[in-house]
Amino acid sequence: MPTRRRAFLKSLIFGGAASIMTRRADAAQAASPPLLLSKTGGDRATGYVMSNKVARRGDLVACTWLGSDRANRWAFVDPATRTIVRQGSVGGPLRDNHCGAAIATDPDGTLHLMLGAHHGDFVHVAMPPGKHQWQPVAGRRAVARTATYPSLVCDGKGTLHLTYRYEPGGRNARLHYCRRPRGGEWSAPVALVANAVAEHSWLTNAIEVGPRGRLHVVVSNTLPHPRPGARGRYYGGSHLYSDDGGDTWHQFGLAEPLGLPVPGDRLRRIEGDGMPAERSEPRYGGPRGPGHSYYHKILLSNLAVDDRRRPWVILHNLLDGTARLYRHDDGAGWVGTPLEGAVASLLPGFRILHCGQVSRHRDGTIEAVVMVAPRAERAWGTPGTELVRLLVGPDGAVARSELVRGRDPAMPHWLPSLERWCPHAPVDRPALPFIRDINSGGYAHNRNRVDTEVWLQLP
Repeated sequence: MPTRRRAFLKSLIFGGAASIMTRRADAAQAASPPLLLSKTGGDRATGYVMSNKVARRGDLVACTWLGSDRANRWAFVDPATRTIVRQGSVGGPLRDNHCGAAIATDPDGTLHLMLGAHHGDFVHVAMPPGKHQWQPVAGRRAVARTATYPSLVCDGKGTLHLTYRYEPGGRNARLHYCRRPRGGEWSAPVALVANAVAEHSWLTNAIEVGPRGRLHVVVSNTLPHPRPGARGRYYGGSHLYSDDGGDTWHQFGLAEPLGLPVPGDRLRRIEGDGMPAERSEPRYGGPRGPGHSYYHKILLSNLAVDDRRRPWVILHNLLDGTARLYRHDDGAGWVGTPLEGAVASLLPGFRILHCGQVSRHRDGTIEAVVMVAPRAERAWGTPGTELVRLLVGPDGAVARSELVRGRDPAMPHWLPSLERWCPHAPVDRPALPFIRDINSGGYAHNRNRVDTEVWLQLP
C-alpha cells in the first residue's frame, strides 16, 4: 500500500474522521489492480464463505481455488513482483462445485489444506516449511463423514480447529467440530448445534481464533415461525465461543456451558431474541433455483476478532437486501452497523447479496467486503454484480468505501474470499481473491464445466 494512502487511512480511522465516506465510485476504486490467477476456475472457484482461500508463507501469498474440472488448484504469489512463482493442483476431480478447500497457516510455517467434500469425506494435506508439494496427513484418512463446507483455523499452539455442516440425507443439519494438536490425531467430531428445522439447510459454519486463543463460531439459525403461517420461517444467526480449546462451549450472557448439541431454538441470537417481521417469511419453499427459500439461510459472513477480543461478523437479510456489521462489546452486547448506506454512496439502487466477508488490518482497521447487485436482481452471480470493500473504525462506523473493479454491467465480479487475519502471520491489509464470470451452478448444474477467471487483489 502506498505510504500516502496508508497515512490517509490511518488519519481517517484514528484521527477522528471515521464517519467520512467517499461518495463517488470513480474516486473510490480500490488502488491495487488485481492479478489474474487462472482462466479455468470453476463457477464456485473461490467459494464458500467459511473456507479461507489465502494464507502466508514468508513473503509469499498462498492461494487455493476450485477448477472447472472440480480439482483444487493452488498458487504461490510474490506480492512484490506481482508474479505467480509456483502453482499446481492437489488431489483429483471431486464430486461437484461444492468441494473447494480451506487453507490455514501453522506458527511453524506449515500450510494446512482441508480438501472439501459435498456430503462426503474431508482429506487433510500439508506443506511443511521448505517443501513445495502437498503431503497427505495420516495416510489421507478421512477427517469427517457426510461433511460439507470446511472452516479451518490454526491457533498459536499449532492446534487445528475445524467446523463443518453434517447433514446425512440432506436434512436435519448439525454443526460439527473437531480438532488436531500439532503432530497428533484428529479428534472424533462433536455436534455443537442441532438445526431447529428439518429441511436442507445452509449453516454458514465459520470458526475463528482470537488473540488469546478464544475460539469463536457463528452459525445460521433458521427457526420455525408459526405466526405468519404453518410453514413460516425466521432467519437469524447465533454465536458460540470456547475458552478451553474446544472442550466446552458458551454464549455471551450465559454463565453455564452449553449442553451439546444445543438445539438452535435454544440459542441466543446475534440480532436479538425477538422475531421481527423483516426477517420472517410466511411460507418456506419456492421453485428450484435462486428463488427458493433455502437461499435466505445464507446470511452470515466469516468472523474477525480485534485486539480487544471483540468478534465481528456480517449478518445479512436476504429478504430485503440489507446487512449489518455486528461486533460484540462486553457492556452493550451485540451492536450492529447498517451497511446499505455505505453501498448506496457508491452504487445507488443496489442491494446487498449474501456471503459478505470480514477481516482486519495490522493497525486494527476492520475490513468488510460485500457482494452487491442492482436491486431487481436476487440471484447469485447475476450480471452487474460488484464487490465493495468497506474500511471500518473501532466504533463500527464506515470510514471508506471502495469498488474492487470498475463496473461491468454484463459480467459479475463475485464470490470474494477476503484473507483472514492471522496473529502469527499478520499483514498490513488482507488480499482478496474473487471470480469474474457467469454463475451456472446450483441444483442440477453443480457439475458444470464452465470456466471462470480467478483474480487476486493484493494489498
